[in-house]
Amino acid sequence: MKKFISVTVASLILVGTLNADTTCDAVSTVNTSIEALDSTVKDQQKLVSRLSDDIGLMADRIGLMADKIVETEKLLADTLIVLTGNADLGSSSSTTGVALTKPLDDFIASKTTAPTIEMSTASTKYLLYASTEPTFDDSSTISLYIESDTGLNTSWKQVVDFAGSNNIVYIAVKSIDSNNKISSLSNGVKLTLQ
Repeated sequence: MKKFISVTVASLILVGTLNADTTCDAVSTVNTSIEALDSTVKDQQKLVSRLSDDIGLMADRIGLMADKIVETEKLLADTLIVLTGNADLGSSSSTTGVALTKPLDDFIASKTTAPTIEMSTASTKYLLYASTEPTFDDSSTISLYIESDTGLNTSWKQVVDFAGSNNIVYIAVKSIDSNNKISSLSNGVKLTLQ
């Protein structure tokens, strides 16, 4: 009987030890899972906080963009008012036309001195258009406001700089009369820069 009791007690101690080890492992696993979950939640809170900051910055940038759009719209409206004030705008009348009579086509022009510009009108003010394309496309054309031969000589460097390494440039004019009415674009003239 003593032998039976001692075997029973030993078995109970062994089972208790096994259960205690299993319970400790389970508790350790649960603690590890809780710590991992806590870390994940904290990481997500940091991420949400950073996203909130980014959204705030984006809202500021959108506000600045909106201000710029409004300013651009105001400039366009002002330009439209000026253009619609020109009675000859869109007119097909030949009285608003101008011809560039000097220089002639295929003229060899100096890079340092502007050529003489003469038009079919008596106007001394005009818009000089210079282009690297004979079609005077917007992307390949500049325009300069000229009031006199001195103004032309001063602005000629801009034409040469615009042409860059291209030795061919096309010019045309729009005359501006004493009432500040702008003519249609004249004929184009091809210049070779030397």
